This record gives sequence, structure tokens and C-alpha cells, in this order.
Amino acid sequence: MVNDNKFPLTDLRVCGLFSSYVNHDRIALAVSGGRDSMALMCLVYRWKAHLALNIEIEVITVNHNLRKAAEDECRFVQKIAKDYGFRHKVLTWEHEYIETSIQEKARNARYQLMLDYAREENIDTILTAHTSDDNIETFIMRLAKGSGLDGLKSINEIRHADGIQIERPLLSLSRSLTTEILRSTGNEWVDDPTNEDERFERVKIRNNISSLSSFNISSGNLTKTIQRLTRAHESISFFTNLVSQELVELSELGHADVNFDKLRNYPKEIILRVLAKALTDINGGTVSLSSLEAVFTELIKTERCKTLNGCQIIPQKNKYVIVRENRGISPAEIKINERISWDGRFDVHLKSCDKTNIVIDQIGNADDLRTMIDGTSFQSMPKYVLRTLPGGFIKDKLVLLPNTHNIYNSGYLDVKFRISDEKKFS
Repeated sequence: MVNDNKFPLTDLRVCGLFSSYVNHDRIALAVSGGRDSMALMCLVYRWKAHLALNIEIEVITVNHNLRKAAEDECRFVQKIAKDYGFRHKVLTWEHEYIETSIQEKARNARYQLMLDYAREENIDTILTAHTSDDNIETFIMRLAKGSGLDGLKSINEIRHADGIQIERPLLSLSRSLTTEILRSTGNEWVDDPTNEDERFERVKIRNNISSLSSFNISSGNLTKTIQRLTRAHESISFFTNLVSQELVELSELGHADVNFDKLRNYPKEIILRVLAKALTDINGGTVSLSSLEAVFTELIKTERCKTLNGCQIIPQKNKYVIVRENRGISPAEIKINERISWDGRFDVHLKSCDKTNIVIDQIGNADDLRTMIDGTSFQSMPKYVLRTLPGGFIKDKLVLLPNTHNIYNSGYLDVKFRISDEKKFS
């Protein structure tokens, strides 16, 4: 890596950006052709060359099929990646005409395509080129929406998604600096015209953010605020997890018992976060802070069952029981010795059965449920726990209970509850 006078970063600074990846075998870079992602690719090249690392770099470009120039931009990235000695892959988003929420849908599709590809290729780390400017824009967008601490801390440096880490090593760099990096090395980039379209909220904020200086609000101080909010979030999340471990009991049958008699003594922020974590542990997804606040107020006022995040929160003596509600659950076919994820909550393995055409569905749909559970451990369980458990059906008849041998069908359905590894709280 040449450390000349024109290049704005020292060797030490560049190596520091990527120091946690030294022992990786493969890393994927998300590169669109824009200035930030092209700077990411340039920096990774200089880092890899300087340390003579034997790391395979895979550059991923997503063609969103939204502009005619997209194919040319993909070829542009491919050429530069090849010059660096990196592999390059184009992933194409196939879709119908999109009228609304274009950027949000494109973003979701982009990440899904990259995650699917990374899984196929056994790549466990994807680097994206978000900068401090992106962080500030996100902060202002979420501030305008009344977000809580989790939203205002803005972009996570690391996000875990189904066993893959999405990391943003350039969050400490500004967009002006990534531009300087490219200009100092003679590298070009592509300007996406949609980045100037003020119909999009982020673009409007980006184009007007300089006006904040008239109120003595600087990018540097906004970045400090985000860093401090992030630090506060880490602390409160740590404390929330400790309280959850003490007061929330997760059952292998897919429900949670929250000791509200003790939880009520904590600050409201902790109460809400513990409930949010329990809701996502049971059914994944994203818990809306506004919705949770409203539901909690009603729970205290009425002490009646409420629904949130696809779950029921059932007040009982000294506790809340959180269970999956029996709506929006789709049946799924399963073959003998096949393993499937059902409803995002259970890992199901049909170990044996002398019948075919088994369908996994919620056992609460069975007309003969009482007969089937008679004499089993399920007999004494509350109906709200039973009804959304997975069972094996032939047509409309329940033939297999979870983790229970059926001597008549020589069948066994192995069922394990999947506890989420990430709480989402918006």
C-alpha cells in the first residue's frame, strides 16, 4: 500500500478499519458503483495488499431492474473488481412494476439477495459502505418519526442475520473523505440519479442537512450524539437482558411466562424492553414502540388479553403469559426424515411415519384434539398454549402430536422451539 501525500488515510488507519477481518478466509463486499462502495473496495484492496493477506474477496452487485443504466453500472463494478483481483457476482432483482415505497422495497430485496447468496457460498461476513453521513441522515429520519433510543442510535456497526454478519467498517468516515479517497487514487464512481430525487425522504434530508449549521448543529456533534446514544443503548440492553433472564421463563412449547409481580417494580423503559424481547423471542418480527406503549397502557388499565406482534399477552395472577396467536399460521407439507422450519418458531423433523402426505399445522385446528391428547402430557396444558403447537395431519385429521410416539402410525414428530437470537425494537 503506497502511503503517498495525496491519499488521505495512513496505512495504520486503513488497517484499523478492517483489523477484525484479518483471520477471515472469505469476505463479501456490497458494491453498487457509487462513491462510498467504490471507496470500500479500494480500501479493502489496499489493506489486503499491504498485509499480503490470503483472503478471498467476493464483490456483490445487485441489479435492481429499476434503471436502464443498471447493467452498465454492474459491468463497471465488475471491471474494477477484476482489476483488483476480486471475484464479482451480479444478483438481479426480478419484480413487477413498483409504484410505492420503491427505495424500501429495493433495500429489502437487495439484502435478501445478498444474504441468500452468502449462505449458498458459505460466506459469513458481508461488508457495506455506510458512512457517518448515512448515520446522520438515518438519525434525522428517525428523529422526525419520534423513534426511541433503539432507533436514534441509528445504523448498527454489526447486524446479525440468519448466521451472517453484515458489518459497516466505514461508519467513522465521512462521504467527503470517501470522495477524496477515490480522487486521490484516480478511481471513478457512478452517481445514481435517484440520489438527487427529493421525492425520497433520505435525499431531501441529505440535500438540506447543511442548513442545520445556521442553528450551530454540526455533523461532528451529531455524530457524537449518535455515539453516546449507542453507548447508552448498549448499557440499557445489557440491563434488560439481565432482568429478562431473571423474570422471563421461555418454554420449549413456545410461550413465555413474565413475572410481572416483580417486573412492575422496574422503570417503565425496562418493563417495555423486557416485554418487547419476550414478544420477539416468541414470534420474531419487529415490535413497534408506539404500539407496545399503547398496549401496555391498556393491559394495566383493563387487565385483559391484548394482541401485539402476532402474539397474545394474557394477564394472569402475578404474571403475563405471551403466546403465539392462532392467526396467520400456514400449514406446510413434510416428508419422512425431512426437516423444516414451521411458522419461524419451530424446527420440525418427521423422523418416522407409516403414512404419507403429512402436513404440519397447528394442533388447535384438530376436531379430535381432546381425544388425541387424552393420557398424554398435553392433557393438562392450557388451550392457549396447545392451539398453536405444530402437529402432523393427514387431510383434516391430527395423527401426530409433537415429541410423542404414535403407536398406530409408527410415527414420531420431533419438534424444537427456536429462540430468537436478536431482539428488534423500533
